[in-house]
Amino acid sequence: MEAAADSTTAPRARSAISSASWTQIREWFAEGRWALPTVYLGAAFLITNLYWQGTEQLETATIEKFVGIAADKPFAYRILMPYIIGVTAELNGLSPWYADVCLRICILFGTMLLLRRWLRHFVDPLLADGLPLTLGVILPWSFLFYWPYDYSGILIWTAALLCLVERQRYLYILVLLLGILNRETAFFLIPIFALTQWETLGRKRTLRWVGVQLAIWVTIVVGLRLLIHPPGGDGVEIHIADNFEYLTRGYGLGPFEQWMRLLSGLGFMWLLAPWHWAKKSLFLRRACWVIPVQFAVLFVVGRFVETRLWYNWIPVCLALAGQSLMEFQRRGHGDPTPHPADA
Repeated sequence: MEAAADSTTAPRARSAISSASWTQIREWFAEGRWALPTVYLGAAFLITNLYWQGTEQLETATIEKFVGIAADKPFAYRILMPYIIGVTAELNGLSPWYADVCLRICILFGTMLLLRRWLRHFVDPLLADGLPLTLGVILPWSFLFYWPYDYSGILIWTAALLCLVERQRYLYILVLLLGILNRETAFFLIPIFALTQWETLGRKRTLRWVGVQLAIWVTIVVGLRLLIHPPGGDGVEIHIADNFEYLTRGYGLGPFEQWMRLLSGLGFMWLLAPWHWAKKSLFLRRACWVIPVQFAVLFVVGRFVETRLWYNWIPVCLALAGQSLMEFQRRGHGDPTPHPADA
């Protein structure tokens, strides 16, 4: 009798669930909640089209060479997106270029959704809804050469920081692993973890977590270099002289173009970030302690002329800029009440 009862009640349960789902979908459309994600998707489409119009491929690192693991060092070691592009192209009968376009749109769309959730931990919902669209201002400044892993890097960093804010540490480890496969600069997430989780976890547990992350980073970075043997290039590129010349004499650029490019990192949004620093979220302030370390490392192995080097700071910069805007508005209205920093 119990089995019979189960068989008669199950369809009703499914019907009720189905009815509730359709009701939610109708409300979602009727209330216009679909509009903002659609704007995000449209922005992702436009940015992607601008990207392919504004970049060129290096002979030593074309999209075909990336997918075929035949790019020069150190690009060949950044395997996550080339692998995904190759699998997507193979399964759907697409060219690598078309697969990259489709994936890039999806990645930018997902990044905007994650940025919205991340920003809601720090700023008012209205700002959290609008600030992800500033990617349309930030990203085009850095269009120069084609790289398959830059936008996935923003997505991964945003996801990792969101995991830390929401204390989803095991999920963070998974995201970190993907970040290292995407690009070795995911290393800088490890000191951010230590600085922002120290009080919550305590000294011993934090050190254990950091040790695990360092072991993962070393294992992946060394393992990729043992398994992959690129046809040329240098394992580590040294750009100290180039960066010094760029910072002091413009590296072949005129003074105006040089300083505009220097200041255009993060689309000038960083100009809003530092104001009223003491009122900023403790999480964000502690994360920024890593910036001087990254600057020192990139001065040696990066090229400062490429502002894409600072993509990983987009979520932090937008949160700080949003908190500054909120403070400006409050002071403009004469409100003495400080806004609480959530994280």
